Amino acid sequence: MPGKVTGKRNWTYGSNSVIATLFFLGTLIFIVLIAEKHAWRLDLTEAGSYTLSEPTLNVLKTVDQPVRIKGFFQTASPEEGKAQDLLDMYRFASKNITFEFIDPDRRPEVAKSYEVRTYGTLVLEGYGRKQVAQNPDEEGITNALLKLSRNEQKKILFLIGHAEHPLASTDKDGFSSLKASLEKENYQAEELNLLQQAEVPKDAAVVIVAGPQKPLLPQEIDTLKQFVERGGRLMVLLDPFFDGGLKDFLAGYGIKLGDDIVVDKLSRVFGGSYLMPVVVEYGQHRIAENFGAATFYPEARSVQPIKPAPQGIEVEILASTSPQAWAERNIQVVRQGQAAFDENEDAPGPIPLAVIAEIDVTAFKSGAQGEAPPKAPGKPAAKARDKGPEKVGYLLATGDSDFACNTYFGLSGNGDLFLNMVNFMAQEENLITVKAREKGGQMMMLSQNQARGILLTVMVLVPLLVLLSGLAVYRVRRSQR
Repeated sequence: MPGKVTGKRNWTYGSNSVIATLFFLGTLIFIVLIAEKHAWRLDLTEAGSYTLSEPTLNVLKTVDQPVRIKGFFQTASPEEGKAQDLLDMYRFASKNITFEFIDPDRRPEVAKSYEVRTYGTLVLEGYGRKQVAQNPDEEGITNALLKLSRNEQKKILFLIGHAEHPLASTDKDGFSSLKASLEKENYQAEELNLLQQAEVPKDAAVVIVAGPQKPLLPQEIDTLKQFVERGGRLMVLLDPFFDGGLKDFLAGYGIKLGDDIVVDKLSRVFGGSYLMPVVVEYGQHRIAENFGAATFYPEARSVQPIKPAPQGIEVEILASTSPQAWAERNIQVVRQGQAAFDENEDAPGPIPLAVIAEIDVTAFKSGAQGEAPPKAPGKPAAKARDKGPEKVGYLLATGDSDFACNTYFGLSGNGDLFLNMVNFMAQEENLITVKAREKGGQMMMLSQNQARGILLTVMVLVPLLVLLSGLAVYRVRRSQR
């Protein structure tokens, strides 16, 4: 009987233990399921370093389809760690965002398939398209998400009828590579014939005049003028000896078109002709901000800001040659292959090859009518952009059009710079501006006695306590033997 009672008691205790264990495990599983369904994060940093900005959260609310982000970083690099923290926040904020990292050195075939040329590039896939974010920061990722999720396709119109570069041609002077890149960026590239249309379509985001070999008719130039002065955005790419009849038109907006051809002996060092200037220094404008790749311009002419600029216009240089280049005005010498700088005739480098004019339409028209409004001291006319985009027009001019054709579009940074130009002109770079967070910190002020006390505690007291504790344990164990 005692054995039977003992067995029953053991069975009861064992059953209770099993039930308690199962209950504990069930409770843990329940908590994990709740935590997974209702995840929660708390950012305790003063600057909110682990919290996305309000504009980004608003954009993420509109992402209603899965978006996969591929980050091309070197494995275990500091940049990969920063991108991991940032993308974790995107994934937490939207269940439609997923990401993975790819080391371009270990998987070059994948990097090549995505046309990734630099570390830190992010490729976003979703909505049946791809979008590249060159800067792995919040502003770059959010703008890429916004472009990817937008259904609207902005129109980029290329003027035709004057022997310009054919938009769809795959020949070496065609623009098919450029057209394909624009479509990847979710633009709609089309031709524009102003000989058949009285005005530029209202839905045109940007109009591009690319290397006309014949002059535009006065009516066409007048149509382009009306387009710019109603807040339109026009890009003019002109080669040496062919101004398309636009020289006076550009001068009216503060841009001087040089009757010359740029000679750059430095370009020959890079393996090119000395008539193909190389640019490695860029202006401070947002188009060229942080742009570090070299760009090449086969046979270019100078384009320079006119000083002083007309009322209401501000002209900035985007790209210039090195100081060793010059603008050669003696064409015969160039054709004979004997180009040499003549300080009496030629313009010394650096030679501007691309400029952009920001036109405050109201102030410009007032100035043209001799009714220039008083200008507040220290307040540039370009600040008129605050009045609304319809009040500001843009005119971008380059001294070469071949740099964007099929032969040279993929050369070094040519294609990237051209897309930067189009993105800015189409207002696709200013959609979201995320203000960089300041790294907040709390300074601790200690008196001399406090500093000395901390030093003694850390360097002397704590090690001494550890040593005494060890000795005490040793003595106790020795006494018990």
